[in-house]
Amino acid sequence: MIEISVLVAVVGGALLYLGRCSWLRLRGARGNCCGGCPLGRPKIGLAARPGWPFSGKKVKAPAVFFLAGAFGLCTGAAQLTTKQRADAERTAPLTVPTPAELFSAIDKAGKPDWMSFYRAPVPTTYPTRPRTALNLGALITDGYVAVEAQDGQQVKNTGKDIIALAGALGVGEDVLVRGKSIADFANQNDWFALREELEATTNDVRRAMIAQRDEALASLITAGAWLRALEVGSRAAELSGEEKSAGLLRQAELVGWLREELQVLPEKSRSDASVIRTDQALASLEQTMQGMEPAEFGEKRVLAVKETTTQFIAAMAAKEP
Repeated sequence: MIEISVLVAVVGGALLYLGRCSWLRLRGARGNCCGGCPLGRPKIGLAARPGWPFSGKKVKAPAVFFLAGAFGLCTGAAQLTTKQRADAERTAPLTVPTPAELFSAIDKAGKPDWMSFYRAPVPTTYPTRPRTALNLGALITDGYVAVEAQDGQQVKNTGKDIIALAGALGVGEDVLVRGKSIADFANQNDWFALREELEATTNDVRRAMIAQRDEALASLITAGAWLRALEVGSRAAELSGEEKSAGLLRQAELVGWLREELQVLPEKSRSDASVIRTDQALASLEQTMQGMEPAEFGEKRVLAVKETTTQFIAAMAAKEP
């Protein structure tokens, strides 16, 4: 009985914690953000937080460990094995900050013309699944750009392309409902909800990929999203000339983590031409970003980020002859 009471108390505490997190996000949605929700973080000022969005540590999944520990305490089970701990940690990147947070900080630093960062329509079919995944990630970032521009029609157009590419990866059914929500929120000009839906779409696709044992594609979706985000960010920094905008591009920890995600993939996945090119682009960015504080990120390095990301995104999106 004592063990059952302990279990009830611990799980009850976990549910109260999760309920509080949901309440904080609701407060943010109503314009009364207290800084406790993920979308409240950009208000702190990313340039004043070296190493955003990481602090040099792996993102953990505290709820996973907390609940696992609770059941271990009450059942006498052993602690998580090394493999279980590693598997739990691999799921954590689903909660890393999105390009929307970078764009929010850039907007506060320089108020760019977001429509000027639109791309020409890209194909929705590619010869390989890795290239499809990379372009799906880039398209999701295009959705964030359209949200910053507060362009409902562009959001809907991008949403349709996202569903098409997701379908090519075999996970179209997982995002159909999200696609309808994106269109509805775009008609309502609900930009906050649109950011939430785009983030949820990314997470849904990644989870579906992982469930299909396509971890490589899940990693490439995230890489494609951030490489496109850094392309847009570098162009915004170049046009504005603002030191704060330039400093936001110094994301060495993020780029390093993206490379780690690729390096732990199976050898067959790592040998794919698109994965190799992705790793090369990330390696170039990592070298550009290392050895300085964000405030020291000058024009030369901004242009280097722009060149690397622009060439990569164009090559991956290019239509096959």
